[in-house]
Amino acid sequence: MSSRQERIQTLYEISLSIGPKETLEETAEEALSGYLQKLNCSVGGIYRRREDGSYEPTATVPAEPTASDLLSTAANSLNAIDTAGGIDEALPMTGATASDEHYYLFELPEFGVLVLGKRTGELDAVTRSALASLNEKLAEACNSKLVERQLRKEHNRFGAVFDAIPEPVANTVVEDGTERIVACNKPFKRTFGTPDRTPGEDLLGELTPTEAAVGDRRPTAGEGQNRYVTTETTCPTREGSGEFLFHSVPVETDHEAEYIQLYVDISDQKERERELERYERLVENLPIGVYQTTPGADGEFRLVNQGLVDILEADSKAFFDDHTVSDIYVDPAEREAFSDQLLAEGEVDSVELQLETAAGNPMWAEISGIASEERDETVFELALQDITARKERDQQLSVLNRVLRHNLRNAINVIEGNAALLDEEVEREDLQACVNGIEQRVKNLSQLSEKAVTVRSLFDQGREINTACDVRTLLETVADEFEDRHPEASFTVDDFEPMYVRADVRLKMALTELVSNAIVHNDQSTPTVTVTAGPSETGRAGEWVDIEITDNGPGIPPHERKTIESGDETPLQHGTGLGLWLVYWAISLLGGDITIDEAEAGTRITLTLPRVTVDAADEASGDDNDEMLVGDVGTELTEDE
Repeated sequence: MSSRQERIQTLYEISLSIGPKETLEETAEEALSGYLQKLNCSVGGIYRRREDGSYEPTATVPAEPTASDLLSTAANSLNAIDTAGGIDEALPMTGATASDEHYYLFELPEFGVLVLGKRTGELDAVTRSALASLNEKLAEACNSKLVERQLRKEHNRFGAVFDAIPEPVANTVVEDGTERIVACNKPFKRTFGTPDRTPGEDLLGELTPTEAAVGDRRPTAGEGQNRYVTTETTCPTREGSGEFLFHSVPVETDHEAEYIQLYVDISDQKERERELERYERLVENLPIGVYQTTPGADGEFRLVNQGLVDILEADSKAFFDDHTVSDIYVDPAEREAFSDQLLAEGEVDSVELQLETAAGNPMWAEISGIASEERDETVFELALQDITARKERDQQLSVLNRVLRHNLRNAINVIEGNAALLDEEVEREDLQACVNGIEQRVKNLSQLSEKAVTVRSLFDQGREINTACDVRTLLETVADEFEDRHPEASFTVDDFEPMYVRADVRLKMALTELVSNAIVHNDQSTPTVTVTAGPSETGRAGEWVDIEITDNGPGIPPHERKTIESGDETPLQHGTGLGLWLVYWAISLLGGDITIDEAEAGTRITLTLPRVTVDAADEASGDDNDEMLVGDVGTELTEDE
């Protein structure tokens, strides 16, 4: 270059090749090509400085630096740059190879180094100095593309994270005081719909809680930054509405304001919380004691409801903070035994224990519960009912029963003895009828006394039933017994498919009573009794069985029938005995129903009982079980049945 004008023209043409292109690499390649062509250089490269001080090529000619000894030597010299005094002090730098080829290193401020190599001739000092402004422009163009690439990478990363979030997320901006959605992920669209309404603020208005409106999220004097908002809200969704935890996070941008808004669906959680609250209110107001304790003789109370506080006559729940469970037992040894039983069995049902209230009053309680694991600890979940009144009534009834039976038997014996003496001495026919009346009444009283004992035995067996009864075997056994005692009567057991019901000896007691009544109170010359069974006609054919007893007698007196159907004995409406009550209570305790209907010539009584299945092994041992079915208990049921 021999003249100033030519140098300016060269620098101008190089500057035309410098400028941002699509990528950093394209920007570097275009500029490097301009340098090499206009300065008559053979090789060159643009190298970016890494954070660790090393260099990596962004663009080189040739494309493979090691293909040129000149470029390799120049590139290797990059590692020898002494930056102790600053890169601007070390560059520009020149060098030569053994074959007298020259290379030049120029600083690209804040980016890296430009390398130029000439195989013939040199770059004069004036030209090298004039390149400084062009190098700054090149560095600025490369840096802009580098920042753009980093921003694009961050944007792509943010976009990937944005779309990968499983909860609805929206990006909103505020312009001219109006907030609108500029981006949202797929869960947002699936939950709330696509914000395609221009400019989308209507949908956003429906989804932004009042307390989290734009004005409430802007910085106020002295804050210095936008507020992070978290609140619960109810939002309309495509399926109706839902409850969400709303998070609004401010983003620093050139907009008036910008936010990332996250909606976490807490509908199920809130519903569970409401259910728990309802459950807690229910438990708290139950008239029974519900509580949790730890095991052992000195177990601690963990949770108690108000029902337990009331039953144990405590002032408040705080009473249980200062007492162990043994403190409420009359005999603390019973608490230890109860704890051992519950730990061993895992569950107890209706255990009767004698306790003592906070006021020192003895009481009887029925306790049921389970042992469960909670936070790696065994705890007892218990329910307690006050049965003091029931125990007292049972005791009173037991005493009255013994006294009544004893006194009644003694009175009956005395009356029977005196009636027998009168029968021997009285000859007048009218007086003899009086004696016969006395004897019949005594006989009735004796039978009533025995039935009272039978009724008591019904209730003594409780409601738990773990036996199955072969209906055919039972009906045939009852018929055989009465045929032996009443040869004048006709008994028929109709044919029906084999079936079992959940029942025990109380079913035989009820059937015996019904058949006895059908014969004893029959006014026909030949009392006829027919018994049969089949699937229930009450709409529960697969689960229940109807056992029917039909007779040709005069029927049950209306007042007797009305008493049993209503289940209530009153002074104005009462039965003459305990027979039908015995049947009613027996079937009720077995979980069944009794229905009384008028037949064509007599009465039909239907006993409806739950049906059960018995496996082949049980049926195979039927002969052994038959005596049990009609005597004490039936075939034992498994827990599944």
